[in-house]
Amino acid sequence: MNTIKREVGEQGKGFRLQRLRAIKLLLERMSASQKAVIYAGTEYLDDVYIKSIEGEKVNIIAEGDKNYESKSSFSFMSDEVKNSLISFLDCWFQYDSEGLIFCFYTNVKIGKEYNTKYTNSLGVTLPEKPIIELLINKDYDNEHLLSTVVAVLIDEYKKQYKRKDSDGFFQQLIEMSDELWINFLNKIDWKFEEEDEKELELTLIEEIRKQSFYNIDLTGKESYVISALLDEFEKRQNIKDPLGRLISDEKVKTILLEVGTHQYKMNDPVYEQWEILDPSDKRNLNEKIEAVTKTYSKKKLGMFARKIGAVKLELSKIDSKNRGAYQYRIYDACEEKLMEMLESHDGQDVEPRVVDGWVDDLVSYAETYLDEKSKDFIYPFKNKDTLRNTILELFDSCYLSFDG
Repeated sequence: MNTIKREVGEQGKGFRLQRLRAIKLLLERMSASQKAVIYAGTEYLDDVYIKSIEGEKVNIIAEGDKNYESKSSFSFMSDEVKNSLISFLDCWFQYDSEGLIFCFYTNVKIGKEYNTKYTNSLGVTLPEKPIIELLINKDYDNEHLLSTVVAVLIDEYKKQYKRKDSDGFFQQLIEMSDELWINFLNKIDWKFEEEDEKELELTLIEEIRKQSFYNIDLTGKESYVISALLDEFEKRQNIKDPLGRLISDEKVKTILLEVGTHQYKMNDPVYEQWEILDPSDKRNLNEKIEAVTKTYSKKKLGMFARKIGAVKLELSKIDSKNRGAYQYRIYDACEEKLMEMLESHDGQDVEPRVVDGWVDDLVSYAETYLDEKSKDFIYPFKNKDTLRNTILELFDSCYLSFDG
């Protein structure tokens, strides 16, 4: 059966809440049972997917996460709620099992429904209390609850599958008995006024601190664990096979052990600084060298051009965040050293060997700088040749200059 593809893929890279929720649910399941095998993923079935297997017992959570600052509440009629429920229905029809539950997670409040042209067109009578509140309390004896829910969801399902290649499970939907509808609705765990990203991260820090899988002290290193797991989810985001995007409890334990025994180094977050740098000197490397010495070897300038081309290819093959952090740290070190070195330069032409000495000094200083930063962060290259060529590229691409 063809259903609507709801995985976000590359567009989901910024969905930090989903990954934080996946980490939290993973840790909760791991704490609840040390015998269970647990898998977690994002953008699979729904925003967050958790599967735990213990003996013959299998439990699956498909969770929709809605983190909003612009809205104060969601009612049952909110698009965000209806979209999640249609996703839940498709998932329920495809993967029906006793161990499958759904969760709607949001930081906003429950809102009240009001009569509109839309509700009038459906011919429904709204309950006096908010529908979601009634669903949480399983108040199916309310004479208007089930009829309203069914009418809205059938109408929404039909709209979402309009002009699609398939009508999904529409026929099964309209044939469902009240008993089946109640069975489906009982599988939904409604979580309103929950933690937003910042609050959730603080909670995770406390939970990681209390972990009991290894006899190690993670105090002060909790953010490293979170960063490592967030990176792990992001690295797997674009794997085509959904199973390849899942992280297991064993991977979490490995990361906890690596962090606790000082084997883990996190990615350097300064890539964000690199992304906002705005170089203003539009001259290339040749022009910048010729501005301080008129007799520099043309043959050597040609060699520099080849080295710059090669290092650009090297840099293009690595993750943009790792590349940005590496380039920014080298730029930061070189800019600091250049200010010191050029204080004695009076603007007159210098000998070519002086320029070569400047470059050598920049390489040595940047190497020492990166070595120090490498105690906490991981960088994609360790060799001096790539470092030197990256410095040449920074001159060529408008970031550094020899004349201020």
